[in-house]
Amino acid sequence: MAGRQTVLIAGANGNIGGGAAVALAGRGAEVVLLGRKSSTLVARATRIRAELSARGNEDLAIETLEVDFSDQDSVRSAAAQALDRFPSIDGLILSVVALGQHGPDILPNGHELKFATNVMGPFLLTQLLIERLGSSGAMVLHVVAPFHEDIDWDDLESIHDHHGEQPYHRTKTMNRIIAAELARRYAGRIASVAFDPGFIIDKHDPTLKDRWPTGFSGLYWSVMTALVAKPPRVAGEPMADLMLLTPDRQAINGALFKLGKRVTKPDKAMSDTAAGQRLWDELEKMTGLTASDVRTS
Repeated sequence: MAGRQTVLIAGANGNIGGGAAVALAGRGAEVVLLGRKSSTLVARATRIRAELSARGNEDLAIETLEVDFSDQDSVRSAAAQALDRFPSIDGLILSVVALGQHGPDILPNGHELKFATNVMGPFLLTQLLIERLGSSGAMVLHVVAPFHEDIDWDDLESIHDHHGEQPYHRTKTMNRIIAAELARRYAGRIASVAFDPGFIIDKHDPTLKDRWPTGFSGLYWSVMTALVAKPPRVAGEPMADLMLLTPDRQAINGALFKLGKRVTKPDKAMSDTAAGQRLWDELEKMTGLTASDVRTS
C-alpha cells in the first residue's frame, strides 16, 4: 500500500495500544489515538512524540479522538468525527478493555460496564466505519486473550453470573468470536485478524499505579509483572508488521496470531460459526445498528 497509512487505535492509552502507536508512528503511519479522556490522549501523544523524536523521527502524524466505548452515543459521535476527518482509514486496532475487579457494574444505559466497553462499543465502531474500511482494504486487528469461557446466551452481559475473572474472560472470548465472524462476513473487502500479545506491561507508565488492582489480583499482577511481563514494544512491533508489511491482507483474513507468529491450531471460539452468527445478531439488536448506519458510513 503506497503512501502514509492511517490507523485508528482504540485503547491507545493502554499498554498494548500504546506500544502499537509508537511502532506505527515510528514507521511513518498516521496514528489516531482513541480513548476516553482527551487530556490523557494528549499526554500520550506528547510522550510518543518525545520518544520518537529522541530516536530521530521527525515526520510524525499523531492525532487524537475522544470516545467512551461504554456509551453508544459517544461511539457514534466518534465514528462520525473519524469519517469527517480521515478520508482513508487503512487500519483499525481494537485494544480497548475494561477489567474491573467487582461487579456487575451497571451503567445508566442499563448495560454492564465490561461488556459494553470490551464488546458492544468496539463492535459498533467497526460497523459504523465498515464502508470506509472496506474502500481501502483495511485491516481490523482485534487484541484478544487466550482465555475461553462459554457464553451464557441468557446472561450475555454476565449480570447474574458475575464472579471473579469470568465476566472479563467471557468478553475476551467474544472478541475472538467477533474477529472470526467479521472475517467471514467481509472477506475480500477487509482483513480481520485476532492478535494475542501475551502479558504486556509498560513499567514506565506514570498512570500504572492508578490502574493497579487491589487484593489478591494486585499481588498476582505484581508477581507477573516482575517475572514475565514484556514491554509494549514486544507487542507493538509485530502489530506494526502485520499492518504495514503484509503483502496480501486477504491471505491472513480470519487468522489468529500470537505476537508475530500465526497460530495454526484451530481456535475453539473463532471456529464456532453458530456462535458468531448468534452473537452478531444479538449485538446488532443491542446497539440499534441498522443497514442505513452501515451504508451511509
